[in-house]
Amino acid sequence: MRYVYVICLLCVCLASTGCWDKVQLENRGFVSAFGVDAYDAELVSGSALRLRSPNSAERFVVTVCMPSFEGSEGGGSVKLTAAADALMPALSLIRLGTSQEPYYGQAKAIILGEGLLDDSALLAQAIDAMERNREISRKVVMLAYRGDSADILRADTEGEQLGMHISNFYSKSGVALGVAFKKDLESVLKDLRSFGGTVIPLIAVEDGLISLSGAALVSDFRLTGWLDDSEVRGLMLARGSGKGAHLTADFDGTRVPLRLSYQRARLKFDRDERGLVCVLDIRAKGSVEEYNANSRKDISSPENVAKLNELFAHAIEREVSAAHTRLAQSGVDGFGLLERLRKFNYDLYEEFVTEGKICISDITIIPIVDVRVTDVGATR
Repeated sequence: MRYVYVICLLCVCLASTGCWDKVQLENRGFVSAFGVDAYDAELVSGSALRLRSPNSAERFVVTVCMPSFEGSEGGGSVKLTAAADALMPALSLIRLGTSQEPYYGQAKAIILGEGLLDDSALLAQAIDAMERNREISRKVVMLAYRGDSADILRADTEGEQLGMHISNFYSKSGVALGVAFKKDLESVLKDLRSFGGTVIPLIAVEDGLISLSGAALVSDFRLTGWLDDSEVRGLMLARGSGKGAHLTADFDGTRVPLRLSYQRARLKFDRDERGLVCVLDIRAKGSVEEYNANSRKDISSPENVAKLNELFAHAIEREVSAAHTRLAQSGVDGFGLLERLRKFNYDLYEEFVTEGKICISDITIIPIVDVRVTDVGATR
C-alpha cells in the first residue's frame, strides 16, 4: 500500500510541473500576417533581414509581419524574410531573426504570391503544411497577390500591421458593403479537395491603403485565371451575397447608382437539348441614392422606376454571365453549382457526371433577374 502511495505521489508531482516550457507574453511575437512565394533570389536579397537554410535548395520564401520589438527601427511592425526548401523550415528560421518567439495562431491573413500560385507542386505543399500546422488557424483569411507577396508585406501601411488592416476591412466594411468576399483556409481546402478549384480574393496596397479588387482562379492547385471587379460582383450576386453592393446603369445620359438592400439567388437544374441547364433565379431590392439635379425628369414616376428596374436587371444579367464565362474558361466552379447539384438533384448529378467530374463549361446558365427599386430618396 505504501508503494502505491509513493507511485501516486510521484505521478502527481510529475503532473504538477506547470508551464515549464511556457513563453512569457513579452517574449512572444504575434504574427499578424505572412506571405508565401516561390523562391526568387531577389526576394531574399531585397530584404533588410534575410535568413537562408544552409545546405538546401531553396524553394519557398516567407515574409512575416509582426510587432516591432525593442530596438527595431521605424514603424509599428517588423518584416522578416526567410528561404528554405519547405514552408515550415522557412517559418522556423524566422525565430533566428528576432528576440521574440513567433506565434502564428493570431495571424489574420496569409498572402499567396503569383509565382507560388502558378506552381502546382509548391502550392499543394504549402497548403498541406498550413493545414498540418497546429498554430495556424483554419479561419485565417487567404488572399492572393499579382506579384510577390513579399512586396505587399514590406509596403508602408501607415505604421499599422497589415494583418490588422485586413481584419478591420472585413469586420467593418468589406463584406457589409458588398465589395469583397471572404475566403479562409478551411474553405480553400474544401473547394480544392471536393471540387478541384477555388476563388481567392486579390489584395493590393497603394500609398498605405488596402484594396481588395478582383480574384485569382485556381484549378487543380494551379493558377488558371483572374476575375476583375465586375466579375467578382457577378460571382457574389450569383451566390446570393450581393447585399450592400452598388450597381450602376445609364439612365437618360446619367450614371445612376443602385445600392442593394436585399439580394438572394436560387438555383434550379434541368436538362434540354443543350444538356445540363441551370436556371439562376436572382431577386434584388435597392435604393437609388443620386440622380441629376439638372434634369427635369421625375425619376420617381412609375414609368421611370420600371425602366430603372429593367436597366439594373440587365446589368446583373451581364455581370453574372461574364463571371460564369470566365469561371468556365478557368475550370473553377465559383458558383458552387456542383455542390448544389449533388445536394438537391442527385439524379441529374449521376447522369452528367464523368469520372467524378462535370465540366463547368458544359453547364448552361440562364439568369432570370428581378430588380425592384424601392426608394429614390426625396428632393426639396
